[in-house]
Amino acid sequence: FEWIAVHYENRKTYSDVEKSILTRYFYYQLANIYITVTAGSIWTSLSDILDHPGNVFAILGKSLPTVVGYFVALLLTKILAGLPLVMLRFGALG
Repeated sequence: FEWIAVHYENRKTYSDVEKSILTRYFYYQLANIYITVTAGSIWTSLSDILDHPGNVFAILGKSLPTVVGYFVALLLTKILAGLPLVMLRFGALG
């Protein structure tokens, strides 16, 4: 992402490069979460969708809440592993 920010987007300052990297990383995480959840729900209910194509939204509405465990695990990992490391800021000490 840094190479893209510096060479393709022609960002000059370090803060501008970091902002671009963090923005891209945020959108990557957001897309990754939604693709994972949607693909998981569609995959588990694919046979029902093929049998009743008119009820796609109702079928997905029932199967999307079943992947709540993924969100809970993601939040716990981010809070318990990521947040303390950000607060300690090992990289800023060097």
